[in-house]
Amino acid sequence: MNYLKLPIDFSEILTNKSADRCSKVESIAQHIMMMITSRYGEVVGRDDFGSQIWELEFSQLVRIKDWEERVEYSLTEAIKKYEFRLKDIKVSVVLSEVDDNLSNNENTQIRRKSQISVKAKLLENDMDFNFSTLIYISPLSQ
Repeated sequence: MNYLKLPIDFSEILTNKSADRCSKVESIAQHIMMMITSRYGEVVGRDDFGSQIWELEFSQLVRIKDWEERVEYSLTEAIKKYEFRLKDIKVSVVLSEVDDNLSNNENTQIRRKSQISVKAKLLENDMDFNFSTLIYISPLSQ
C-alpha cells in the first residue's frame, strides 16, 4: 500500500498528476512528527492530538526530569490513540541545553534541545519500528 508523502502538493492532484508516495514506515514517521510539532487544539476536532512540548516550551519553572516525563506521557498517549499501525509503543525524551557561543563572549545564546525516540512494533507483522528526531526549542539569550 502506498501513502502520500508530506507535504502534499495539491496542485499536482488537481491537475491529475500523481502525488508523491512513501512507504508505510515513512508515513508513520511523518505522522509522529506531526504529533510532535502540533500544539494541543491545533487540529480541529482532535483537542488531544499533539504533545505538551509547546505548552512547556518557555517554562523555566519545570524541572528537566518533569518536562521529559510530561512530554513522554503526552506523546505516548497521542501515538497510542492516533497511530493505529503501531503497538508496544515506548517513547523516550531527553532534554539538554545547548550553549551557542557567538564570535564574542557577550552574545551567548542558550537553547534547549530535545532528543525524541519512539520504538514500537508494526501491528501487521511485528517488525521493529524506530523513529528519532532532534527538536531545538526555547531560544534564550543572556
